[in-house]
Amino acid sequence: MAAPGSDAADVDATVDFGWEEADGSKSGRRRKLQRKFKPGTFETMGLSDAVLKGVRRAGYRLPTPIQRKAIPPILQGLDVVGMARTGSGKTAAFVLPLLQKLAAHSPKAPPRALLLSPTRELALQTARVVRDLGRATDLRVATLVGGDSLEAQFAELAAHPDVLVATPGRLLHHLDEIATLSLQGVCYAVFDEADRLFEMGFADQLRDILSRLAGSRQTLLFSATMPAALAAFASAGLKAPELVRLDAESRLSPDLGLAFFTVRPEERAAALLFVLKYVLAPDAPTVVFAATKHAVELLVALLRAEGIRALGVHGGLDQTGRTSALARFRSGRCPVLVVTDVAARGLDIPTLDNVVNYDFPAKPKLFVHRAGRA
Repeated sequence: MAAPGSDAADVDATVDFGWEEADGSKSGRRRKLQRKFKPGTFETMGLSDAVLKGVRRAGYRLPTPIQRKAIPPILQGLDVVGMARTGSGKTAAFVLPLLQKLAAHSPKAPPRALLLSPTRELALQTARVVRDLGRATDLRVATLVGGDSLEAQFAELAAHPDVLVATPGRLLHHLDEIATLSLQGVCYAVFDEADRLFEMGFADQLRDILSRLAGSRQTLLFSATMPAALAAFASAGLKAPELVRLDAESRLSPDLGLAFFTVRPEERAAALLFVLKYVLAPDAPTVVFAATKHAVELLVALLRAEGIRALGVHGGLDQTGRTSALARFRSGRCPVLVVTDVAARGLDIPTLDNVVNYDFPAKPKLFVHRAGRA
């Protein structure tokens, strides 16, 4: 429903609740109730009751700008290139139409949707969003990422999943190992964080995957930037795509507060302690970005010695430790997370209050990707 105080005009929507009301005759009549919805809400997008139930359970109130602009053309079956900064709500922008399109589990059909992510963490987060928003459906999801047991993934595939959420390398491994696994039934394909997929060297694997998909599919590509190689890939893989672009990659939300502290290099650690203890709200969810694995470990040790509950995430951490750290941070048990840029994009933290750049990023767009998490 619309937020209180919204100045959008009301529009009437007829809601058929599907029951009969006796009117003194044998036939009875269909009872229809009139409700008013605000334009631009999830309820006016044509989503099914099952999908809307998932939206409400997830606590979504109004669509974000990328959801408001991308969902309608996706629901129309168009190919879409969506460009929006990190933290814009783009995952739900392609998951909600997916749930609408697939509707229900098909026990004998091959996978009908493919969601590709550049990293294991982002793939796991995407799969969680699909399951959370799709609770009112019986759709099945298989997550194919490195670092997990192949046997467990074989079992997920044997259950005839409707949706595959995968990283490129592990998906191709399964396609090569399992003769019966095919992407020809995929009618809905999403390349998420597509610029990062290219930055990480997956271009050849993406072209291989694209060649295995049916030509009749609907294809979506979401990216923060559009380098030339990615634009060429989009031209080859998408059919007359609708471009949904909110703002330039170098812009941050006008609602985001920025502060800069000028200190000597040898005073940075002390300045960080001061900011965490006396400037930011106590126990406010905060991510601190450091340049290296060594810096992350050093800062975590320092913060803990000063009584600040902190955890670290970096590329050298095994998957169990990384998953555990993110879970403790999301739950609020540990309010400070010190990370390298391995977590700068795709980090799914619903309520992040602060981002601290202990080591300043080398590129402006990386600053946007970091700060955009708040």
